[in-house]
Amino acid sequence: MEYDKCPTCNKSLKGLFASDLLPQTKTNFINTHLNLSNEAYCTSCSKAPLNKIAQEFKKEKQEIENRLEKIIHYVPVITSPAPVKWEYDIIGMVTAQTNSGTGFSTELSQSFNDFFGGSSKATNQKIDNATRLCKANLRVQCVRNGGNAIISTDIDFNEIGTGNTHMLMVCMAGTAIKVLDMNNFNPKSREILSEIAELTEKLEAIADMNK
Repeated sequence: MEYDKCPTCNKSLKGLFASDLLPQTKTNFINTHLNLSNEAYCTSCSKAPLNKIAQEFKKEKQEIENRLEKIIHYVPVITSPAPVKWEYDIIGMVTAQTNSGTGFSTELSQSFNDFFGGSSKATNQKIDNATRLCKANLRVQCVRNGGNAIISTDIDFNEIGTGNTHMLMVCMAGTAIKVLDMNNFNPKSREILSEIAELTEKLEAIADMNK
């Protein structure tokens, strides 16, 4: 529905100093948590209710972050295009980079014993950690923009540095999408993806309050 004025506070939505309406998801978020039924909110009248919600959620911040860390991996990150049966909206590209010290020399003279021994295990662990962090970063960006999956993901590994000082760089890029039919996910994934979206909205409300 098109509005000339905010249906909640009656502020003009047109002109140089006009307010903007919030996305419908934000309106639903405010109504749900404050037990309201307003049609829409603008950037002016939404500040007070969002601050009220944020005050309630602030004490939960650590618990929310801990929970998200445990379940964020349910957001799919795949290197192939989306399955044929998926109908989705494209949100846009998401990227992530992370660096870490490799702690080993890449010279060809390095012995096979060292390579397949402790040095290799330690390096593989750092690669795994860097990859995990990049995936988590992509997932958070995707969910914050209203998505629930990432497709066509590309992963690049590079080693930079000189002498015995090397840094491992892991770079990822993919396309964040919103799968329209949640039945494409199994029941547990549907439930957790909804929880991830709700927890992310709570954290954003807390962040908005601190700006």
